[in-house]
Amino acid sequence: MARIKFRHDNGKFYYREQDSRRRNLDDDGSYKSLNKVLIFILIVMLIVFVGGTAVALAKNGGELSLKYRRSDPSPKQVVSSSLKSKQSVSAYTDLGQIRAVTKGKGNEGGTLLVVSPWFSYPSNDIQLYEELAQKEKQEKSIIIGYFASYTKEELMSMGEQRIKEGIREKINEQMVLGQISSVYFDDYMFFE
Repeated sequence: MARIKFRHDNGKFYYREQDSRRRNLDDDGSYKSLNKVLIFILIVMLIVFVGGTAVALAKNGGELSLKYRRSDPSPKQVVSSSLKSKQSVSAYTDLGQIRAVTKGKGNEGGTLLVVSPWFSYPSNDIQLYEELAQKEKQEKSIIIGYFASYTKEELMSMGEQRIKEGIREKINEQMVLGQISSVYFDDYMFFE
């Protein structure tokens, strides 16, 4: 045993006995066995994660559930793919995120819906772009009114493509200088 001198907070010196033999924990084997156990646990967790993912994909046939939607292409993707075809389009993305409430059932209130629409239109049509920008509030009102006229269940049964066509038709009815080609949704989520 060795005596170690140390100073306490009050300024006095004290002595403490310490075992002079140092213990080498690496030679003990306890760290080696702990490492093996941790590696085993990590491998088991990895197998469970990969296996669970594989089972979930196999169960759904690799397809997304009906609760999830396939995202629309981004405006850049639509514009760049249209450049390869005869009719190039531009994207009007200034509407941002719109919150609408669907029609309720009976005495119940409707469901909150958040949607981020954007439109494609012929790329050379500058007048149509200016008209879209001037009628932005009217376009938002049309979209909110469209969703307010249906219940959540009706919208779900209609399908997203039919909803987009309905909104496109209603907006094109209000346009004077041109017509939008398509409606796309960046976000399309129901909140209960």
